[in-house]
Amino acid sequence: MKVADSTSARFGQRGRAIHAPTAPPARVPKAARGIGLVLGLIGATSILLAAMYAVLWVRPQIETLNAETAQTDQKIMAIVNQPITHLPRSGPVAEFSPGWFHPGATKPDFNTVDIRATQEFPYEGHVTSDVTPSEMFVGSELEFNAMTKYFYTDRNLPKKRLSDSEMTKIDGLYRVLGRDEQAMTMQWLTLAGLSVLTILGIALLFEARRKQRLSAG
Repeated sequence: MKVADSTSARFGQRGRAIHAPTAPPARVPKAARGIGLVLGLIGATSILLAAMYAVLWVRPQIETLNAETAQTDQKIMAIVNQPITHLPRSGPVAEFSPGWFHPGATKPDFNTVDIRATQEFPYEGHVTSDVTPSEMFVGSELEFNAMTKYFYTDRNLPKKRLSDSEMTKIDGLYRVLGRDEQAMTMQWLTLAGLSVLTILGIALLFEARRKQRLSAG
């Protein structure tokens, strides 16, 4: 009896070991499908929001700024490049060479510059240049300004001397350009951020697809 009892006890232990509960295998695929769905929704939403914001807000803002900048440039150039008096060359004249101006131009700091402080009068009497050998110009009507040279459209001609009111107007137009440049920078930074958001959304969509394949397998 003792031997039988011992054997029966051992068989009982083995039976309990065989019927021990195990984790249901279906939970992992269900979790993967759930995660994949969430990632897909987040990714699609990110792409949609980035596209809508770029099309409905950022792009129109950039187009508006470009148009305003172009109009402001035209206004400045119209003042800086006003017509001057042309005379046939006769008698002694001071000749500037080579050309009227050195190559290049410094871009003004549109937010701070005062072009009245940089106005120069290097011309006296009648003057000409090797690029206008048959003409001469009245020096007292002319000026040079390093902070308007950026907008000289025809460097084969000297530039008209500007009045205080004209220079004040240009300074005001420069401030418009300064604001537009800062606003444009912010818009491009916004576009860069939207591009990152789009890339993140695409990555999440790929990850969601991978999760779906994992759950299907």
